[in-house]
Amino acid sequence: MSNRILAVLAIALAACPQSMSGQLASREADSLLQTVRGLDSVLLVRTRSVDSIRRTLVRQLPPVDIREGPIHVRTDSTLAPRVRSAVSSVVEMVDQRGGSLVASRSSAHVATITRDSTRSIVGMLPVIAIDADTTSRWSMIDRRHVRAPASGVAIANELAAIVEQRAMQGVDSALAAWVMVGRAPLRPASAGEEADAYVEYATTESAVLRRCRARDPFACLDALGVDSIAGSRLDRWYAAEDYRSMVRVSAPSRDDSVAVAAWIRCRRNGDEASCGLAARALPNGRVPLPLSASVRFTFLREVLDAGGKGAFDRLVGSPGTVRDRLTAAAGEPLDRTALRWLDRLESSRPRRMEIPATLLAASLGWSALILGLAVIRRNSWS
Repeated sequence: MSNRILAVLAIALAACPQSMSGQLASREADSLLQTVRGLDSVLLVRTRSVDSIRRTLVRQLPPVDIREGPIHVRTDSTLAPRVRSAVSSVVEMVDQRGGSLVASRSSAHVATITRDSTRSIVGMLPVIAIDADTTSRWSMIDRRHVRAPASGVAIANELAAIVEQRAMQGVDSALAAWVMVGRAPLRPASAGEEADAYVEYATTESAVLRRCRARDPFACLDALGVDSIAGSRLDRWYAAEDYRSMVRVSAPSRDDSVAVAAWIRCRRNGDEASCGLAARALPNGRVPLPLSASVRFTFLREVLDAGGKGAFDRLVGSPGTVRDRLTAAAGEPLDRTALRWLDRLESSRPRRMEIPATLLAASLGWSALILGLAVIRRNSWS
């Protein structure tokens, strides 16, 4: 009996390692399966993130394709009638004020005009989004918005602004520095722009502008920075009585402690001697132009109007100084263009605000009512 018991125990002991190894293998398989399932879930989450980013970066093009002249736009069916009207207006603008260069730069891009929304104080506001190009998500030209019920005129205005920026891309540094605003004046000036230009022209304290306002066209060209005349800009553009206002927009080098101290006294106390010292310490290149880039922009528009079709091509493609190129663009002597620009400035002088008769009557009525209530309340206290 004992031999049989010993034999059974021997067989059981021989089978135990096999059973234990089987259990260990099963546990390892379960652990590996759990690891695979965990990695699969991580992969699924990351795949969804990648798909979301891809949908954000690669937007589906709107279905309606509108082409006219150099302008190519994609939009949807609900906006198509307004967009067609806007495209026709921009094409006419390019024909009249642009040229082959503006047309070629515009035709190289496809804009999209779609419905979108943007944040506002009251929540999400429906807008019409205008993207400058379908081939590039990020561009030097910003994305533009107009209100959702905007007319074709409003859409054309924003689309024309994109064309104006395209026109100035790649021009040489001399012309870009003179224009400075980064776009070409292809659209007509608004009433607000013309009024602002007149106010600056009429109120800036400058000796050369006083001669310009006396209808000296060559003084106007000098104030606009067109002529490259030898000599000190300070002496050409400003007199002693102009120094105080001039140093408000330009300061001497901080390395010149004496001039900086004089500049501070001039701004604080208006001391004429200090203003003169600070002004004369300015290097020739730091003496500010009497007229800003916004006013120069109005003159450039006058030049392009004078030159007609192809004026912008001549402006960009002609060699020489800024004056030579403006003359080529205008197709006439610049003094004649300057006099016509002066006439336009004078005609855009802002008028005094007229108070409507209904508003005046309503104001008088409310004043009488408030006065009457005050008298009644006073009598009730007494």
